[in-house]
Amino acid sequence: MDAIETIIQDIDQQAEDKRVTQKNERIKEVDQSFATEKQKIEKTHEEQLAIQKERLRKNFRQEKNRNIVQSRQKRLKRKQQYLDQIFEDAYQEMAQWDVQKTRDFALTSLKENGLNTGKIIPAGKTEASVYSLEWIQEVNRAEDMALTLGEKNSDQEHGFLLEVSGVQYNFYYRELLAEVKKSSSSEIMQNLFS
Repeated sequence: MDAIETIIQDIDQQAEDKRVTQKNERIKEVDQSFATEKQKIEKTHEEQLAIQKERLRKNFRQEKNRNIVQSRQKRLKRKQQYLDQIFEDAYQEMAQWDVQKTRDFALTSLKENGLNTGKIIPAGKTEASVYSLEWIQEVNRAEDMALTLGEKNSDQEHGFLLEVSGVQYNFYYRELLAEVKKSSSSEIMQNLFS
């Protein structure tokens, strides 16, 4: 009976050893599977984190650029308003010129444009005494010009028109200033704000 008990004990021992070995192998497999899954999860997490960081960086850059553009647009708008105000002030100053300054401007404008003949048509807001018949006759004699005086225009402007053979040359102050603004505003802005 001792031999049978020894055999039973050997079989039990072998079964116990096999069970422990299988248990240890199974634990090892589970640990490896866990470690592999943990690595996959950590890698996915790091990739998502990197994507989110890049998205945040991109959003930050876009917001920063948007703020820069808005700031530039606001500055440009303020500069444009300032430039508009300068031209409006210039117009108001021209509208307040006395008779002599207005006449000097008209004569200089005609000479600079090579115009020595035609009909002067005063603008609606220009006083009749500015471009009087006597002054036009005096200019014709002194400057060897052939100017005549036309009917005062009904528009609400300052300055004058010069009609030559059916063509009207516009010397309204607002129009002249608009031309200067159109052709020289970027240069004026640069000089003012550089």
